[in-house]
Amino acid sequence: MSVESLDLRTRDGWSLRADVHSPAGVPVGVAVLAHAAMARRSEFYRPKDASLASFLVDSGWVVIAFDFRGHGDSRPSADEGGAFAYDDFVARDLSTVCAFAREQAGSGRRLVVVGHSLGGHVALAAQGAGFIDVDAIVGIAAAPPFLREHEPSLARWAVKRAVFAAMLAVSRRAGRFPARILRLGSDDESRACCEDFARFASTDAWVSADGRVDYRAALGLVRVPVLQVVSEGDRFECVPECGERFISCCGGPREVFCVKTGDDGGRAPSHMGLVTSGRARSVWGRIERWMRASAVVSRSDDLRRSERSSPG
Repeated sequence: MSVESLDLRTRDGWSLRADVHSPAGVPVGVAVLAHAAMARRSEFYRPKDASLASFLVDSGWVVIAFDFRGHGDSRPSADEGGAFAYDDFVARDLSTVCAFAREQAGSGRRLVVVGHSLGGHVALAAQGAGFIDVDAIVGIAAAPPFLREHEPSLARWAVKRAVFAAMLAVSRRAGRFPARILRLGSDDESRACCEDFARFASTDAWVSADGRVDYRAALGLVRVPVLQVVSEGDRFECVPECGERFISCCGGPREVFCVKTGDDGGRAPSHMGLVTSGRARSVWGRIERWMRASAVVSRSDDLRRSERSSPG
């Protein structure tokens, strides 16, 4: 495969680093990989030479892995004073990358977003609110941990709220949440993001900072096929029931796939392990087969709707 690294400029002037991986032969379609919070695009490159990114490329997909603003090689970063919030991920970053990806896909090729954790619920919010227009979405452990309605355990909800409150307190003191120093992730999160997460959790309202966009309500407007992949090895961030409850809010065809064991027959992959573990390759195969089938259906439906609405 060939790889090209480039910078994509958002409407408000941020520089997002993206890698475009091209397969040999005619591509099946384009897959945009959106990473988790406190992470970067390199999560899709683990384990080396046997990663999710390389798996999809070997399966015939053009893969675009990118860093959200303030993460990885996108600039400026949180520790450089870059101020960014949740709304920026939804309305600016992913829309910029998906617009570029649509150009790469061209006519007749499908465009799918594969979002891990944060990347997954950002993609669903962006699709429902009309900031992106893709053919299908795969959420890998993609359920916002800050909404009470999706968390069946009162005890776990209390812990989650405490975590967001602690993140907010630390970020206000330090100017950002120092995930790297605390060994909680590869990238720090901005104070504004921590304020958003805490606001969502304390109000149980998943809405934009200005109140104009209700992301929770927008889920009902997601008509494209959605696959949610959850794991019994995910004990906190997105337990299977949370992921199932969240995805049930989408308005189109949806499917939940629960991973019960690793490829070696051992414990199911963790929240990060669904993306970074070599024991999850069978899961990736399931995802890729779904991407092919569901995106074809989505584009066919779009074509039929377009024909029905055309004059004459």
